[in-house]
Amino acid sequence: MLTPSAHQDVNRARIVSGWVQTGERWALWWNGREIAAVAPDGRPGVRLWMKGQKMWQTKDVRAASIRQGKRFAERWCAARLYPELRLRDAVARLVNATPPSQAPPPLPPLERQQVRRLANAGGRDIARIKEALDARRHPQVH
Repeated sequence: MLTPSAHQDVNRARIVSGWVQTGERWALWWNGREIAAVAPDGRPGVRLWMKGQKMWQTKDVRAASIRQGKRFAERWCAARLYPELRLRDAVARLVNATPPSQAPPPLPPLERQQVRRLANAGGRDIARIKEALDARRHPQVH
């Protein structure tokens, strides 16, 4: 018999995200459900099936290769599941990858000026502190 905590672990293990391969078929999972599949169908290329969040957001197309089909599916699904994110970040979140750009978005021009001024002021302060410390360490005899 499963204890409540063991039952929760089993349920968590079933929630898959990202690409899962079964034989020649690749499935893209998100939030515990399959949202895309890429599989050969006996014709040149592969068949690509995708599903967005809404029932009417489905697409059934062909791709030249599994790699091309997976890439197309990632972009198509990411654009529908994370419309508020940049496409690159949405795809990274969808496939549980680290986004290529970890840098925060650039600051507006006014904030950049403030940051530059603070950095310059801080640099001057540090130089003044170093001079004072050096003067204490090496007192000049007159």
